[in-house]
Amino acid sequence: AKEGTKDGLEKTKAAVKRGRSFIRTKSFISQDHRSCFEEEQNLFIDVDCKHPEAVLTPMPEGLSQQQVVRRYILGSIVESEKNYVDALKRILEQYEKPLSEMEPRLLSERKLRMVFYRIKEILQCHSLFQIALASRVSEWDTVETIGDVFVASFSKSMVLDAYSEYVNNFSTAVAVLKKTCATKPAFLDFLKQSQESSPDRVTLHSLMMRPIQRFPQFILLLQDMLKNTARGHPDRLPLQMALTELETLAEKLNERKRDADQRCEIKQIAKAINERYLNKLLSSGNRYLIRSDDVIETVYNDKGEIIKTKERRLFMLNDVLMCATASPRASHESHVVTSQRYLLKWSVPLGHVDVIEYGSSPGAGEHGRHPTTHSPESLAVVANVKPYKVYMGPGQLYQDLQNLLHDLNVVGQIAQLIGNLRGNYQNLNQSVAHEWTSGLQRLILKKEEEIRAADRCRIQLQLPGKQDKSGRPTFFSAVFNTFTPAIKESWVSSLQMAKLALEEENHLGWFCVDDDGNQAKKEMHPLLVGHMPVMVARQPEFKIGSCSSQMGQIAIVSFQSSNPKVIECFNVESRILCMAYIPAEEQQPREPSGAIDAEAAVVRASHVPTICLGTEEGSISIYKSSQGSKKVRLQHFFTPDKSTVMSLACSPQGLYAGLVNGSVASYTKAPDGSWNSEPQQVIKLGVLPVRSLLLVDGSLWAASGGQVFVANLETHTIENQLEAHQDEGMVISHMAVAGVGIWIAFTSGSTLRLFHTETLKHLQDVNIAAPVHGMLPGHQRLSVTSLLVCHGLLMVGTSLGVVVALPVPRLQGIPKVTGRGMVSYHAHNGPVRFIVMATALQKSDKDRARESPPPGPESQDEDPKDALSGEGGTSCPSQGDSNTAVWLGDSLGLTAQKSDLSSSSGSLNMSHGSSSLEHRSVDSSLCDLLKDPSASSRSRAQRCRRAKASSALVVCGGQGHRRVHRKARQPPQEDLVSSVMVWQIPLLSS
Repeated sequence: AKEGTKDGLEKTKAAVKRGRSFIRTKSFISQDHRSCFEEEQNLFIDVDCKHPEAVLTPMPEGLSQQQVVRRYILGSIVESEKNYVDALKRILEQYEKPLSEMEPRLLSERKLRMVFYRIKEILQCHSLFQIALASRVSEWDTVETIGDVFVASFSKSMVLDAYSEYVNNFSTAVAVLKKTCATKPAFLDFLKQSQESSPDRVTLHSLMMRPIQRFPQFILLLQDMLKNTARGHPDRLPLQMALTELETLAEKLNERKRDADQRCEIKQIAKAINERYLNKLLSSGNRYLIRSDDVIETVYNDKGEIIKTKERRLFMLNDVLMCATASPRASHESHVVTSQRYLLKWSVPLGHVDVIEYGSSPGAGEHGRHPTTHSPESLAVVANVKPYKVYMGPGQLYQDLQNLLHDLNVVGQIAQLIGNLRGNYQNLNQSVAHEWTSGLQRLILKKEEEIRAADRCRIQLQLPGKQDKSGRPTFFSAVFNTFTPAIKESWVSSLQMAKLALEEENHLGWFCVDDDGNQAKKEMHPLLVGHMPVMVARQPEFKIGSCSSQMGQIAIVSFQSSNPKVIECFNVESRILCMAYIPAEEQQPREPSGAIDAEAAVVRASHVPTICLGTEEGSISIYKSSQGSKKVRLQHFFTPDKSTVMSLACSPQGLYAGLVNGSVASYTKAPDGSWNSEPQQVIKLGVLPVRSLLLVDGSLWAASGGQVFVANLETHTIENQLEAHQDEGMVISHMAVAGVGIWIAFTSGSTLRLFHTETLKHLQDVNIAAPVHGMLPGHQRLSVTSLLVCHGLLMVGTSLGVVVALPVPRLQGIPKVTGRGMVSYHAHNGPVRFIVMATALQKSDKDRARESPPPGPESQDEDPKDALSGEGGTSCPSQGDSNTAVWLGDSLGLTAQKSDLSSSSGSLNMSHGSSSLEHRSVDSSLCDLLKDPSASSRSRAQRCRRAKASSALVVCGGQGHRRVHRKARQPPQEDLVSSVMVWQIPLLSS
């Protein structure tokens, strides 16, 4: 069309109808502004859409309350869209058109295009939407559906392109307006006059904010409409699809905006620092900014005493950490725009940066991803031995702690001397001495809490320095304080993820076909944390079931250190075919009793999370799965007729076993909290094995052969039935649910199918063969062997040992695949047997209060996995007056709050029911964190704010490990043992 050919014009028209730009537009941020603005006129087809206005007909009589509410919401949608289109027209007619026609020009042609960039395209998208909306509104009383109109209008790529370019350019447009207002009074007068002449006196900036706010408004309106749309209504599925489209579109806009801001900020940093070598550093390669944070650098002397503090800004790039001093710089042109100027203090390759936690040795960071930390009970021991030699920390706090420990020792000696007194004295006896000792112990606990509170905001880095005279490397430390503990946790997690991405195993982690704009960005690819065999004989928490031809074996893997490790292996009677996690049941408060009988012990055992195993011999075994537990089998019983257990699904109140004979056995709990060994009901589905079970919205989904049966959990009757595939011989092997969609895989073939959980409608087919065969030579037979939906990825384990990751919406809508898949270069030597995700379940305050140990030294054999860091919302405590006297008696003493003590241990849930992942923090980072000590209820309320998770762990299992892109060789026997690969998936920050 650009050259005037008829063929080109037809292609362009077809492209517009399809919603795709025939001529590829380039990113506004990545290219020179001028070239983009010059291309805009050629790329945009100016079509004046004449359309009737959407008008809702008068409300007929006899409508139900739900119909009335839906009509009102529809009226709100129509009115909202009319106001939005009017706002876009006002921008063009009251501002852009007069500014382009007036002489002399207040804005140059280039700046005019910068300010009003992409508004015409957005207006055209919504003009087309209004045509469809008006048509649907006119027939509302007979159709009563609106979701499909949104899907058809906003699923086009032209909408995403127009909005993303506008959003990315918005800050530039506002900056041009501000600068012009400051330098040209006539322009400011024009804006004021235009605002005053409008009926609502809305500013230009407010009008330009409307496109940024549009999709959140649409989402809220459609959510209201969906809430008032009953199941079975013809508009329910279209509304869910529309919400998925809009939420996905909003998320993509946020991603593009975030990406544009990061690259723009790198340019701003380079300009602000204005150092030639740094400009070259920042402009070379695919370098991008991860985050920038304002911090306070603290300088200590050799004794650990604070000398001075300085304001700093830390810039974390994907491979470089920079520290700079920020200073405001006034603009030369006027008092308006001020910018930051930075003085670079140092820059260090990110891979050489180590976080030194309390008690770790200076060289610890060289040998592991995270240095080890001392256990909480060792604080007093460490502080008693020249603390500044071990830990460069708040000197006054440590001096106070050392003084208290000294005084405790002296009071102990006094107590011994008091015991030698021969007379009886009212105010000088053993009881008084014990009060002194107890008071000092409470003060020591309080001081340790203050030290930990200070540490929650504190980051100590070990950084490489210049080589010494003999050529050996040197290191120096830098200590920074963040403004909240949540920022510290987030910063350390970002550092860990960035360093993980730099490791050799992640340089070439995933194979991606040509990018079509819908793939996950490289910085969002899952990162391999490590791989390890789990069949380690006699070596003593994630439980993995593996088996030989005769018996099964359980491996318990701990994720509490910097690297996962097997802590125990043990055999079971038969081959393990399935596993499932059973969360702990909420424990009811019990009356205190001195007698502890066997029944009470069983009740307590039922209130811990457990792992359920299904075996080939037809037995079900229940193992304790609380953190720190090893081999503790609670129950063992057989299914009816000892039928092989093919699949399991569990809830706290129900256990469901899919059997090889085509039945589902339903088990309930006995009064003592254990499972009844006889099933409450056996549901006969057919003759083919029940290979997969899922609990979905209060129903049990069971796959037998090529059919899915939906059973009511209360009545155990089949309510619905789904034929997943019409071809004969297609047998369902796996199911995975997310939102209102369920993905189904088959024992043969490489196709996945998506169904709607409410209507059972078939929504999408995806074939994973294309990306796999694009990476692997030849066309080997391919099938799906495991399935997981988590955090915006549909992860598919294959018979060839590779994992395929397909992008899906992160929100709880319809989990349709939205782009091309990528294939892992890290693979197993056989099929991927399982894929599971680790999540941490936070216990309630009542559980923490009930399970908290008393204050004082803790048992040495307590498992460190029980310690979850309680994030502080408090700032670092101020130093107290050293001259203040402290009362050591009980009446005015500081009593330790038992209910607030220390750990919040979390049990781990599994998304796929095949293992129990003992994984410490919600953030899923493998950092070791200090346990919270006792604290008052007030301080705990202040610590309620937690940092959002920035990553999640996913574990897949199979035989051995290999790199696909390396030269193929016959794997040795040791590479064929059962192994796991651990992936860390970055999560988008809000």
